[in-house]
Amino acid sequence: MPEKKKPIPVVAIVANEPTQQQITSALSSQEEFQLVAVLDSQEKVIQEIPPLEPKIVLIDHQVDSRNTLDTIDELAFTFPEIATVAIIPVDDPILAQQVMLAGVRGFLLQPFTQVNLLSTLRRVRDLEARRLHSQGAATDTKGQTKPLHILTIFSPRGGVGCSTLAVNLAVAIHETFDDRVLLMEGKLLFGHLGLMLNARAHNTIADLIPHAGALDTSLVEEVVVEHATGIHVLLGPTDIQVAQGIRPDDMYNVLRCVSKMYDFIVIDAGSYLNENTVTLMDAADRILLVTTPDLGALHDTSRFLHLSRSLAYPTGKLLTILNRAGMPGGVKTKDIATALHHDLYAQIPDDNSNAIRSLNRGIPLVFKYPRSPASRAIKHLALNLADIGSEEPFKAISGRTTLSARVRGRLASVRAG
Repeated sequence: MPEKKKPIPVVAIVANEPTQQQITSALSSQEEFQLVAVLDSQEKVIQEIPPLEPKIVLIDHQVDSRNTLDTIDELAFTFPEIATVAIIPVDDPILAQQVMLAGVRGFLLQPFTQVNLLSTLRRVRDLEARRLHSQGAATDTKGQTKPLHILTIFSPRGGVGCSTLAVNLAVAIHETFDDRVLLMEGKLLFGHLGLMLNARAHNTIADLIPHAGALDTSLVEEVVVEHATGIHVLLGPTDIQVAQGIRPDDMYNVLRCVSKMYDFIVIDAGSYLNENTVTLMDAADRILLVTTPDLGALHDTSRFLHLSRSLAYPTGKLLTILNRAGMPGGVKTKDIATALHHDLYAQIPDDNSNAIRSLNRGIPLVFKYPRSPASRAIKHLALNLADIGSEEPFKAISGRTTLSARVRGRLASVRAG
C-alpha cells in the first residue's frame, strides 16, 4: 500500500481576524496542507519561523497596521528554502510588483475564496518541486543540450521594439528552420501583434484559459491565427477588463499546454513588469532583454539587470539585444556593454524607416524587406539562438530570492516611462 504523503506545513502571518478564520477554515477542510501556526505580529517572525519548519509562509500585506515588505524581504533572504506567498488587494498593481521583487513565490489577491487559496498553494508547491528537481537534474544533464523551445522578449522601457523583434524573429525562425512556430502575445494590455500582422481573430488567449487543463490541438487551432508567413499567432484579449482578470496560473497553464504543440514559441512580454510577465520569463529557455542606444532605455535596462539578480536565473538565460544600433545621436555601441556591465548578445542595426513602413502595412520587416540590414541581423540572431539550445523542454518556474529594500524603493522608475 503506497505511503500517504505528509501535508505541507504552512504558517500564516495575518492579524486580520476574518482573514485568519478564512485561512484556518480552508486549510482544515483538506489534507494537502497543514496550518501549523498563525502569527499576528511581525515583531519576532524571524525567530518564530525556524522551529515551525514551514514549507510555505502566507503573509498579509499589512500586519501591525504597517506593510510587510521589509518582513517579506527578510524572510526571502533568511529562509530561501521557504516559499513566501503574499496576500494583497486586487486593485494594487504597484504593491504586486513590490512584493514579487521582494522575493515572494506567488501572491493571493484579496478578496479570495477557498478555491483561490488552495489553487495558489498547490501552484507554489508544484513549482517549488519542479525547481528543486530542475536543480538536481542540471548536474546530471551537464554538457547535454536540447533544442531551444521558448523565448520571452521583454524590456523595462516601452517603445524600444520588443513587439517588432518578436514578430520578425518568429517569422525568421519559421523561414530558416521550417519549424512550427507560435507567436504569443504576453502583453495582455494594449498589445499590438494583431495590428503589426494585420491579423484579426474572433478568439484570444482568454478563450483558452477555461480549458487550460485539457487543451487539445483542435481547440488551439480554433483560437490561434494562421498568418500568411506560416507562423501561428495567439493574440491577447481586446477587452481590458478581461485582460486584467488573467492570472499567472492562467498564463502558466496555457503556455504549458501549447508548448507541447509547437517546435518554437516566441512571447512578446512587453515592458510592464508584473507577475504575469515574470511567469513568462521564468518559463522561457532564454529571455531577450531589448534596449536601444539612448540614455533613458540604457538607464532602465541597467536597473532591470540589477533587479533581475533577485530572480535567481542561471547564467546565460538573460540575453541583451541592442535594437536600433548606430541610430543618429545614439550612445556609441562600444560604450554600451561597459555602461551596462553586461555583454551584448546581438545588435539590430537602425532601420527605422523600413520598420515603420512595415508596421503601417501590417507586413513583417523580414518578409517585406528581407535584405535590409535589420532583417539580416534578425535572421542571424535566429541562427545563433538555435545553436545555444536549452536545458529542459519546458523549464519550471524558478524560485526567487530577495531584492534589497533600497532597490525596491526605486521600483517605480523601472517601469516604462
